[in-house]
Formats: sequence, C-alpha cells, structure tokens
Amino acid sequence: MSAIMSNAPGLSHDEAVRRARALAREIAARVPRAEAERRVPIESIEAFVGAGLARILQPRRWGGYEISHDAAFDVTVEISKACGSTGWCCGFLNIHDWWVAGFPEQAQHDVWRDGPDVNLAGVIAPLSGRARMVDGGYRLSGQWSWASGVDHCSWAIVTAMVETDGGRQAQVFLLPKSDYAVKDTWFNVGMRGTGSHDIFADDVFVPAHRSVTLDDLREGTTPGTKVNTGPLYAIPLEARRHALSAPALGIARSAFASWVEWMRTKVSTATGEAIAQLVPAQIALATAEIDLDAAEFLLRRNLDFIRRGGPISRDIRAISASSGAQALQMICKGVDLLFYSSGSRGMFDDSPLQRAWRDVHTIASHFALSPEHNAQIRARVLLGLPPAGKLE
Repeated sequence: MSAIMSNAPGLSHDEAVRRARALAREIAARVPRAEAERRVPIESIEAFVGAGLARILQPRRWGGYEISHDAAFDVTVEISKACGSTGWCCGFLNIHDWWVAGFPEQAQHDVWRDGPDVNLAGVIAPLSGRARMVDGGYRLSGQWSWASGVDHCSWAIVTAMVETDGGRQAQVFLLPKSDYAVKDTWFNVGMRGTGSHDIFADDVFVPAHRSVTLDDLREGTTPGTKVNTGPLYAIPLEARRHALSAPALGIARSAFASWVEWMRTKVSTATGEAIAQLVPAQIALATAEIDLDAAEFLLRRNLDFIRRGGPISRDIRAISASSGAQALQMICKGVDLLFYSSGSRGMFDDSPLQRAWRDVHTIASHFALSPEHNAQIRARVLLGLPPAGKLE
C-alpha cells in the first residue's frame, strides 16, 4: 500500500512557532465566541490547519512534517496564550495524528488517503466501551466523555475492553464519523470553549486493522512503528502529557503578562495609590513568576527525556509523570496568586484572570495530571516496589 507523499517543503520548529504567534490576534478575538458557543470557532481550527500546524507529529510519508513533541508543545503554548480552549483542541489535533501513526498501515491509509489534513478526536477511557471479536474485526459499543473538539472532527479514536481467551484486554479503535454520534454535554466551569462532548457508538463494526492494543500504544510498540520508523513513533503514550500541560502553561503566561500590564497603569479606587506600589501585589507578582518558571523548567526537562525516542525506562517515566503533575500544581498556584491579587476586578466575566483561573484548574483536574496518583507511581519506583497499575 503506497503512502501519499508530500510535495510541500518541510516545516521547522522555529517556523511553526512563528506561524502560531501570527494566528494569536485573530484567535484571541474569538475568545468570547468560544466561551458562549462552548466550542472552538471553526475559523480558528481552519486557520490552524491551514497554517500546517496540525501536521507537526504526522509522518512525512503521509504529508506531515514529523518534527517533535517539543515543537508541538511550543505551538500549543503560543495558541493557548491567545485562547486556552483553542490551544487545548489544537494540541490534540497533533497528538491524535501521532496516535494514528501507530495503527497498521491500512488504517493510516483509511484516514489519510485523501490528504493529510484530517481532524481526529480521541478519548482514552477503556471502561467506557465494550467490544467483542467477530469475523474480520470487532463489534463495538460505548459512550465516551470529554471528546475535546469533536464537532470539528471526521474521525474519533476510542477505547474499550475486549473479551479474549486470556481475559479482558484494553483495545484502541479508529471510527469514522458515520459510526458514532455526538451528544451536546459540555457545560463546564472551565475550558468552556473545548466542546468536549460525549461520543456514542452502538454495535458498530470495526475492521481488525483499525485497532491496536492499549498496551502497545502505552509502550510505543504499535504495528505502525514498523512503517513509521522514526524515533518520534517509538515513544510511549506518556508523551501525551505534554499536550495536557502546554495549554496550562500558555494560559498562565498570558494571564501573567496581562496582570503586569494592568498593574503598571492602575490605581486603587480605595486609596488612590498606584497598584504597582502595593507591597502585597508586588510579592504576589514575583512569587507567581517563580512558580511559572519552575513549572516550565520541569515540563521542558521532561521533554528532554523523550527527545531521542523510546523505549523509556520505568524510572524516567515515573519521574516525568510525578514532576509533570506537580508542575501543573505550580501553575495553578501562580495563577491563584494573580487572581486573588486582582480583587473584585478579577471576578468579572471579561477578566482574563478569572478565565485563566477557571481554565488551569480544569486542566489540572485531568486524571493523568493527578499529583497524588503520579506521586505514588514515582514513590514505588524509588522504593523498589512493583507498579500499582499501568504506566502511561
């Protein structure tokens, strides 16, 4: 089966970041729409895809740029500075292409045969679905929550438990839009514009080639690595954490810049004193910067761990998981300091600080970023204990 080769020139890391920054103004202008409509405006998705920024982790053999998780991270940070919800959804467009690259070549052909710019939603929640093996594939049913950006996608990646002779096994499936329905369920305090609705499938047939085991995806040992042989595709599923953390960092950096600018020009309505002269506000500002810098240091250190590809040791995966989750807590702490310093002004709907506060706490609630769960993973490695569960 022949791949679709791209005739377009390659895209560098730096150029990808430059293109993302060029989109920021128009994406920021659509924030009220994203919040009100509870989904990313289609114009923002089209601009991101049109700039080639959804191809960062896609194999070159299918028209992608196959750059790095570093590039995907930096692009997501820049988009998230303009709109956290848009950054979140755009980051997953790249991650989900990376997942597709792990499926058998025939499945990759099914998705990309007409061109590289295909948007996919995805949910890793195997207990939300059930499947049984039949001749030639599987019959799949389930309901999967939190399918971010699904309104703009023509394929979905879902997970389910499959009964096998040896017991139950978690499996990953590729579904075209015709095989699932979307229910409008996304009414949330934060990340309101992500459109993270539910996906439903009712006894649909999935060909065998559109499935891989979750264990193989976790370990970076999928069938797709036999045809996509670059180091980018041998990295364990652990790398998806960077798509979760990048939006939070971008949101927080934007909130920080906004608050610095506000402090420079405003005075207290109670005392007439310049806000910039208030010692508590100064301390909160400096402390918040340290929290964000420390968080970014950890997140970029974790990117260093995966740059050369897999396999990645249990020790490195554990420290990456634990420190990545703690980095999100630092980001929340930094934004908390800014939000509380803003007083009543920060509570208004049009305040970027209250939106940032809602959004970073919503991101930090993701199970994969649980500080307690990931600290336990790291502690068990340090103590020489066996894993308590599967490492992502």
